[in-house]
Amino acid sequence: MAVSIQLKDKQFFWYDNHNKIKNYNHILDSIRGKSGDCMNIAVCDDEKVFVDLFSSYIKDCVATLDDNNDEFSIESFYSGEQLLEAYNQGKHYDLLFLDIKMKSISGFEAAKVIRESDSKVIIVFITSLGDYILNSFEFKPFWFLIKPVNEDKFKHVLLKAIAEIKGNKTGEYSFFSREIGLVSLPLNRIYYLESILRRVNIYTSNQQYSCYASLTAEEQKLKKYDFVRIHKGFLVNMAQIQRINRLNVVLKNGVVLPLSEHRYKTVYDSFTSYLARCSI
Repeated sequence: MAVSIQLKDKQFFWYDNHNKIKNYNHILDSIRGKSGDCMNIAVCDDEKVFVDLFSSYIKDCVATLDDNNDEFSIESFYSGEQLLEAYNQGKHYDLLFLDIKMKSISGFEAAKVIRESDSKVIIVFITSLGDYILNSFEFKPFWFLIKPVNEDKFKHVLLKAIAEIKGNKTGEYSFFSREIGLVSLPLNRIYYLESILRRVNIYTSNQQYSCYASLTAEEQKLKKYDFVRIHKGFLVNMAQIQRINRLNVVLKNGVVLPLSEHRYKTVYDSFTSYLARCSI
């Protein structure tokens, strides 16, 4: 069954930690980056009560967001066989909530088949046994949820996944900030990212954001958009570089960042190539 939901109110969500959300409905700003596409979400579990529960979580969450160009389609599957048959018929999903322990075809078996033809779908595994998690990394999971699934925790993961999908579709950088909520930034507004402990700070011309992430993971997302790693703690937008010296990189806004000695040649060659491409 597919349900299309037209979004009405753009809202940000505050997420305090993985167990509790404070001031959940506080509106801070808009979700930027309108893709105009339908975001296809699938829920697969062989227990109907969980399919219905997770589908209701999704509907409640996306109904509070607003983007006049975005719709969300939610489809329910009650076995791995039904899910794979949908793929065989040409269906495509942006996000898949997939139970691991199912009869006949398990979530792992279904994910293996799906990954052979679809490397982009975001998979969130759901399980009642945490021991399964260590066996799932070959399927490139986005997240794990352990039953019983708390609604706030489910919505937190859903919002992070939506941010990832919107960023991939729009070419913008999307992330989930505990302090602000779901954010999408035009790439040309970003100067650099800085890693401090387990947080990544994102610096624009006039604002700073922060999220829990790995700089290496963010580098994988952004390197195709001409971001270059200049130091173990800094990832820089080459469009914002003024000049490169042996020991540092000077940005157009005057900020000076350290340049690792062993990265100098790679950064210099990358920046030279970037300038050549931009001059064509």
